[in-house]
Amino acid sequence: MSLIATGATDVLSGFGRWRMWWMLAKNDVVRRYRRSRLGQLWLTLSMAVMIFGMGGIYASLFGTSFADYIPHLGTGLVLWGLISSTINESCLSFTENESIIRQIALPRFTYLLRTIVRNIIVFAHNLIILPVVYLAAGTPLSWHIILFIPGLAIVLANLSWIGYILAILSTRFRDIPQIVQSIVQVAFFISPVVFKPSQLRVDHPILIFNPFASMLDVMREPLLGQLPSATSYLILLGLLVFGWLLGLAFAGKYSHRVVYWL
Repeated sequence: MSLIATGATDVLSGFGRWRMWWMLAKNDVVRRYRRSRLGQLWLTLSMAVMIFGMGGIYASLFGTSFADYIPHLGTGLVLWGLISSTINESCLSFTENESIIRQIALPRFTYLLRTIVRNIIVFAHNLIILPVVYLAAGTPLSWHIILFIPGLAIVLANLSWIGYILAILSTRFRDIPQIVQSIVQVAFFISPVVFKPSQLRVDHPILIFNPFASMLDVMREPLLGQLPSATSYLILLGLLVFGWLLGLAFAGKYSHRVVYWL
């Protein structure tokens, strides 16, 4: 319990330094597109090109109408962008902040929050595309859309403990980021991003044992006017409890060693 308490103290202290991680995350996005005429609009444009380009190709491959398929694909790609980039970039949360960690004593979780918030900002830019996609496809909205907020919160909470553990491991073992990128790349193809869950049977292992499928379900279905599966909520809530207990204990034991591994 002492390890969990130590990890919890670091997490709470990290949230308390919100001015620091908010400023750093915002500057990361601004700096990436400095001197560009379109600036951060490139985030939205590049995602829009991918959605409509892939939409036309895969709709014909699956033998479905463009208007029926593009909302599913567009929403899936935007949400997958948040999930994959958060996981991949979390691996570098400590190593890319090496100069700050060596000079200033801040809670370790502060640096992970920088990574997460930076990806939320990028996600917000990409989210702008979806109303255009829904309008073009004639997708109706319903009250189910309000379930997107708790779904997003559950997913971010799960990504936080995953990122916390990966950030520590990646500082000690520098091959971890490349391994994680490969796993996430494979996960894209076995998760219902390009294909629809309805193309598989309800109890298919890809939908039950793949946590990414549950993450997509609780966020995408409300945006498409559908109710997410109760099974997806149960899976993510179970992972949330187990993952944070594991993450806090792991951080409580190893987070203080990060500075020596840099």
